[in-house]
Amino acid sequence: MTGFTRKAGILFCIFSALLLILCAAPRADSAGPLIKTAKPAPPNNSFPLFKLPVPLNEQERSYLGLSGSGQFRVGHIKPGIVIIEVFSFYCPFCQQAAPGVEQVYRKIEARPDLKARVTMIGIGMGDGAYEVRTFKEKFRVPFPLFSDEDMGIARLLKVKGTPTFIGVKVDGKGSEEIFYFEAGAFDSPARFLADIIEASDLKGGQK
Repeated sequence: MTGFTRKAGILFCIFSALLLILCAAPRADSAGPLIKTAKPAPPNNSFPLFKLPVPLNEQERSYLGLSGSGQFRVGHIKPGIVIIEVFSFYCPFCQQAAPGVEQVYRKIEARPDLKARVTMIGIGMGDGAYEVRTFKEKFRVPFPLFSDEDMGIARLLKVKGTPTFIGVKVDGKGSEEIFYFEAGAFDSPARFLADIIEASDLKGGQK
């Protein structure tokens, strides 16, 4: 190995290490590596008041049970439960968890008893429109994602790191009640979904 090649290798290692540090601690802290899902106890059942833009995409509007334009509250999503993933484009653990999160969505869509009552959305903590769009395209996220560039929503939700998963009961008319709050990714999509169903008291069908 020549001196130039050796120096290039050292510089590459330093650059890679710095990039990993920047990804792991960007505008939003990473919640940590994959962990086993536990049945969490929400700090309280109150849900903060904030609004999101109605998606321009007709398919996404239909998925959420919305129509028209303007803004909406989580409580206006079709009646049932809403699973919110607070993620960050720059969070390596969110990227690692993306395939498992997609599996949760597919499992819900494959069950008629859940498909009509369980909806998923994502909120990009510290992410602008570009980061949210890129994350959605790169990891083929099948549900609607929203930008939270100034982290105002994350602060209202008291989210300190990503990914964080929040379960909310809604009635489609504005009522919102938190029943699940867990920081960190899950190691089993099936177990995570079963925990959501159990914590929400959403009965019916095989788990």
